[in-house]
Amino acid sequence: MNSKTNVRQLFLFVSLQLLALAGFAQAGKSSITGFVKDSSSGKTLQYATVELFAAAQPANPIKSTYTNDKGRFTFSGIDTGRYFVTLTHTGFAERQERLEVTAAGATELKDLLLAPGGKDLQGVVVRSRKPLIEQSDDKVAYNVSADPVAKTETAIDILRKTPFVAVDGDGNVTVNGQSNFKVLLNGRETAMFAQNVKEALKGFPGALIQKIEVITSPSAKYDAEGVGGIINIVTQKKVVGYNGSLNTWYSTNGWWNANANFSAKYGKIGFTMYYGSGGGIDVPFLNRTTTTPFVQNPAFTKRELYGKRTMNNFWNFGNFELNYELDTLNTISVYGNISGGNNRNITDQTITTSYAGGRDSVSLYDLTSRNEYPTKSVGADYVRKFSSNKEREFSLRSNAEFGNSNTFLNSVQDNPVTDDRYVINNSEAVNRQYTVQADYVHPMKNNQKLEGGIKTILRRASSDFESLDRSTPVEAYKLNPANTDFFNYDQEVYSAYATYSFKVKKTTFRLGGRFEHTNIDGDFASGSMRVTQSYSNWLPNVQVSTKAGATNLVFNFSQRIQRPFIWNLNPFKNNNDLRNISYGNPNLQPQLIHSLSAQARLSKGGTFFGLTLNGTYSDNMIVQYSTFDAASGITSTTSGNLGIETGLNLSGNINAKISEKWNVSLNGNVRYAQVKNKAMKGQQSSGYGGNANLNTTYQFSKKFNVSGYWGYFRQPVTFQTQYPMNLWYGLGVGYKLFNEKINVNLGLASFLEKRRDWVTITKDPAFETRSVSNAPFRGLSVAVSWNFGKMTENVSKKKGVSNDDLVGGSGGGR
Repeated sequence: MNSKTNVRQLFLFVSLQLLALAGFAQAGKSSITGFVKDSSSGKTLQYATVELFAAAQPANPIKSTYTNDKGRFTFSGIDTGRYFVTLTHTGFAERQERLEVTAAGATELKDLLLAPGGKDLQGVVVRSRKPLIEQSDDKVAYNVSADPVAKTETAIDILRKTPFVAVDGDGNVTVNGQSNFKVLLNGRETAMFAQNVKEALKGFPGALIQKIEVITSPSAKYDAEGVGGIINIVTQKKVVGYNGSLNTWYSTNGWWNANANFSAKYGKIGFTMYYGSGGGIDVPFLNRTTTTPFVQNPAFTKRELYGKRTMNNFWNFGNFELNYELDTLNTISVYGNISGGNNRNITDQTITTSYAGGRDSVSLYDLTSRNEYPTKSVGADYVRKFSSNKEREFSLRSNAEFGNSNTFLNSVQDNPVTDDRYVINNSEAVNRQYTVQADYVHPMKNNQKLEGGIKTILRRASSDFESLDRSTPVEAYKLNPANTDFFNYDQEVYSAYATYSFKVKKTTFRLGGRFEHTNIDGDFASGSMRVTQSYSNWLPNVQVSTKAGATNLVFNFSQRIQRPFIWNLNPFKNNNDLRNISYGNPNLQPQLIHSLSAQARLSKGGTFFGLTLNGTYSDNMIVQYSTFDAASGITSTTSGNLGIETGLNLSGNINAKISEKWNVSLNGNVRYAQVKNKAMKGQQSSGYGGNANLNTTYQFSKKFNVSGYWGYFRQPVTFQTQYPMNLWYGLGVGYKLFNEKINVNLGLASFLEKRRDWVTITKDPAFETRSVSNAPFRGLSVAVSWNFGKMTENVSKKKGVSNDDLVGGSGGGR
């Protein structure tokens, strides 16, 4: 019997056992039913939100549902005990009803009356309860605290259910169909999301998150970051005494992570701490890269590298924040972040080179590579509110970030045609960034508001790189002066912005603009080149939002700018494989992106629906491209402002509560793009990319749930490279123990494929390179988390500096 049959039988057996366990768990349970009505008319109310709370744990609901078209709701699978039910509906005062379930069977509540407007009723208790999804003029928020299952998940799992966000099977994130976005923590940029955002999100515990905000059309207040938008993770900070959690996760395909968080507040002082780490242990890959020239008289007719690669990866990130409330209007915060890790790969490959004469040569190629990317930052915020108006605010923020990006490459190439080749390439890059900004919000009469601010970013980067080589193992390494130098790069960005918003009936207008001036000065110790740039940009931003019945319509036009960072600029050459080299381009210019979008959002009952049509244009895109030299057979890869791209993206999002136990969410987009190469007339490509995420959770009881997910992802086209389609799927089971303090989750990912081939094709009129990476795919995972403490009091979260204008700043990968 083959392995796939065994897996299917195992899956069927586990599914039957889970269903039997669920049936057993429901035995002896009670149900609660009732009707919700308008107190003034006596008519039943459909789509009223009904939440059930345990009397002993009033912070979070254990079940939630909506009334049907007859105003009726039902909770089933209820243990005996004391509870209260909270009822909310738009245009009505909130109500809370206490009850006690004493025996198995049905508990029928009397008609529950809601009063229109703010009228008082006996028994009415006003509480701030939020729906699963909220929307405002400029953002959509997924209220994680209202999702009981999210406590056992990580940020990457929750983002799969968040509107306008898509996550592929490997954890790569897109916002509104774009990979160009920024992740903030409590409104500010942090070191943990600066370089390796994918791994940081994989390890960030859902138990720490209050809500996730998605801003698809950022205002001029934000740095001119790309067209995707902003993800802002808002953490829980409502504590009296202390609270926290410990979380671990391990998968049989070699990946793991662990994290811990702790929060406390005593009087006017509050603080939070978070630390997480993870990585991969001896993850095995098989790689095959084939280059085929299409030119006359090439150095070879085909060249193929084939062999295994073993990867060990470690990352860690953490955050500490201390808040002090001077009084009810003034708050001071200081914080620090750490991020980074290392990645080590050992590659053993065979190089087979075919020539026109029919003879082949075989070389052995061994490469040991190590990357280090530690980063840390410190900052301080001062926020002042005004008693005359709670929306009026002044803030002063500062941040300093210190990072390194080091690469160490050591290779041996045994070549029977030419001499053996021993090469060491090392690059140690230092990145320093200092930011100061001030913001002011001034509300006015008749729903008008002015916002303005100034900001300065000073970046200091350098790269000390060297190359050493020799021909035999006994001789000493010699310095290669052509690939040895010291590169200094200074960048200064001065910006100011202003926005004015006002409302006419149901329509809100937001008019704004951001002015940014940039100075760049770069030089080499050898004196071979100097890089100087100075430019100014006016970046308008206009948004119009209105309501048409239950539908919110948002229209936006904006211009964005992105500047290259040190890893795009560093001219250090990776030439360990002599015929495949890569390097940065210190002469890169910033890229400008023009964006026009229309968005419709509808919330009704337990369903949220969103649809966005977005068009973008850029005529100086920073793109990575490869060239092939026929005489030497060398493929060179670098970056340049060579792209002219016109794109059209359609994104759709549905989040539905099918019943009180069953949630379903579907996020997806289709993107059509046409990309041209300015440097090579006639080289262009067009086609479709896109993604979809389907997630579903069934809550059998407050302790037991099952979930499933499916998705696909294909990157948009480029003028040279075609990326593979990524298809993934999985099942999960969760159970809560010891009064819901311990959460255990089992997951089975991509159970029909033990390994998968990932194929990337780079094609040019002169050559084609086809890369196949075979990687572990199927994985059985176990996650355990322990939550402790309680949450009852709020701490301000409006703090932080956000720098989101850099290409590659939110990238990451394994």
